[in-house]
Amino acid sequence: MTSSKNKSYSVKEISDILKACFENPAFSDIRVYGEIYSIKLGRFSYVELGDQGNKQTTSPIIKCAFSVFYGNDYHLEELKVGDVIEVRGSLSYYPHGSSLTLWGKEVSMLQSQLGKNLLLKRKTLEKLEKLGYLDESRKKQIPQYCQKVAILTAETGAAYQDILKTLHDRFPVNTVLFPIVVQGPSASSSIVKAFQRVQTMDFDAVILGRGGGSKTDLACFDDEKVALAIAQSPIPVITCIGHTIDTAIADRVSDKMAITPTEGASLINPSLDDIKSRNALFLESLGQGLEDRIQQAALNLDSFKRTLESLSPMKKVTDSQQKIVAFNQQLSLALNHVLTLKYNQNQQFTSLLDNFIRSSVRMADSRLLAFSQVLGNYNPESLKAKGYSYIYRDGVKINSISQLEKGDLITIVYTDGRKEAKII
Repeated sequence: MTSSKNKSYSVKEISDILKACFENPAFSDIRVYGEIYSIKLGRFSYVELGDQGNKQTTSPIIKCAFSVFYGNDYHLEELKVGDVIEVRGSLSYYPHGSSLTLWGKEVSMLQSQLGKNLLLKRKTLEKLEKLGYLDESRKKQIPQYCQKVAILTAETGAAYQDILKTLHDRFPVNTVLFPIVVQGPSASSSIVKAFQRVQTMDFDAVILGRGGGSKTDLACFDDEKVALAIAQSPIPVITCIGHTIDTAIADRVSDKMAITPTEGASLINPSLDDIKSRNALFLESLGQGLEDRIQQAALNLDSFKRTLESLSPMKKVTDSQQKIVAFNQQLSLALNHVLTLKYNQNQQFTSLLDNFIRSSVRMADSRLLAFSQVLGNYNPESLKAKGYSYIYRDGVKINSISQLEKGDLITIVYTDGRKEAKII
């Protein structure tokens, strides 16, 4: 028979023993009090409790779970990290993961305060602010292209692999790992020593990170010495601690902060896809710029050509010829217009003159007829026909008796003949 002292237990046997121990009726309704180290709300809410006044890095921790399915309103949203509470509930042991959980039924506030670690964090931030380490203007820029990067993280952690994978997918860079402890009492000094080693070498940037964790796990990143090591580093520092609820002091003093190690690594150098895209955009911009320059040069050339043509003698001759042709056309049009106008006026004058002449001729004819009638009445022949006669002396017509003297020989002309006579 094998003694119990030397007996070998299977994992299931040990788990069954622990489960029976912690699920003893004595632990089905117990009260536990402590300081809240972290809170996570949801359908299943979790609160981590530790001993009040102890360091989070060394304090024992118990996880308290609360389920909405019990129908209780625990008012967990009113709680904050640093409060001291009392939880009534029952212990439950889960073999898978070997975790011990206190399932809460009631929550009582014992002391609402910021807690020792939160007060210490506030004092540290006040000190750093006085030193100017929280000023955004003092933060250094990460070089656009880093050739050598120092990585401060746990050697066996997933964060290191995430960082390497992300950097590998981006522009090539040399990396050196400085293994550090990322949680626990020795974490702060491990980080400070790593920074001291980094500063003795030539690096373009430093990545300090881990893969997340509870507030207790991240307590070392609120340490004053770690904050001073980051703030006083001559090399730009990227922190990627992997948390979303609270901002660590390390994030406040670092030059760049990222939520995860993958995001932190993505701040180092552009990715190959980004470079290809930039190159494509540059080539497109270069081609467009060249095309614009060519088009502009063509426009300038055309402008210069027009300027030269406008200043050339042949251009002036051509312009003068065109002006002469245009002037001749205008002169011809003006002359034709004047000739047409004069022709029309001449036609009008001719018509008027013709009418005037015809009228004058008719009037002259009328007057001539009248004069003819008058002359006819006074025609000597007519007078002779009426019995009158002409007297001539020596071929000269006698118009007055005073022209005759006694003894003058005269000739009397009648209509039907003449007679000679002597004045007695």
